[in-house]
Amino acid sequence: MLRTIIWFGHFALTLVATLPKISKVRKMKEQGKDQEVETYVHNITTKWARSQVKWSGADVRLYGEENLPTPDETVLYIANHQSYFDILSCHNAIDMPLGFMSKDNIKDIPLLYKYMDDIGCTYLDRTDLKKGLETILQTADIIKSGHSMMIFPEGTRNKGDELLPFKDGAFKIAQKAGCLIIPVAICGTDKCMEANKHNFLHSSKVVIEFLEPVDIRGLKPKERKEVLDAIPGKIQ
Repeated sequence: MLRTIIWFGHFALTLVATLPKISKVRKMKEQGKDQEVETYVHNITTKWARSQVKWSGADVRLYGEENLPTPDETVLYIANHQSYFDILSCHNAIDMPLGFMSKDNIKDIPLLYKYMDDIGCTYLDRTDLKKGLETILQTADIIKSGHSMMIFPEGTRNKGDELLPFKDGAFKIAQKAGCLIIPVAICGTDKCMEANKHNFLHSSKVVIEFLEPVDIRGLKPKERKEVLDAIPGKIQ
């Protein structure tokens, strides 16, 4: 229980402490310093995510780092979803600018969504098909602009051992963006909090494995479907 109280206190205080940095980002954007903004935001958000993971007691192990893209490559990461700690752990593990597609209710958390805006996140309204399509296209455009994204195509946190069915939106993004897909298998983040009684934090071993990139560019529809349908099995 003490770890939980300390972690949430640290989470809240460090968010508030970033307010001056958020203001600085706004000024840099007004001055048209887009490249500087991306580097600055990446540095401060990565340090912030790293501190959250450290204070949670999670022991994060990375595998398959040879499958990560070079700094000049833009990709779509597709991962399974176990916990709120998935985003923190992956943001800490991938040392390059990275945005996430999130459910739109994340905006209910004060200040956090401002961070997410600055790293290029998009917000999916699952109750509105038209808005959902707009978010898919927006995410694809962000990737085409040179900014990698991560999506959790199960659509919600999975509380079981088997993957939930993948939504088609993730694959549509890859098709629209014309980019490589890097499947990501995450294990153990749920044991940091969600799998525990009363959601109390516990130290946990977290494994993140980056699988071999999947290239669907130039494939015929039938071939593309076969390749995409195989991705959940690789992550499982």
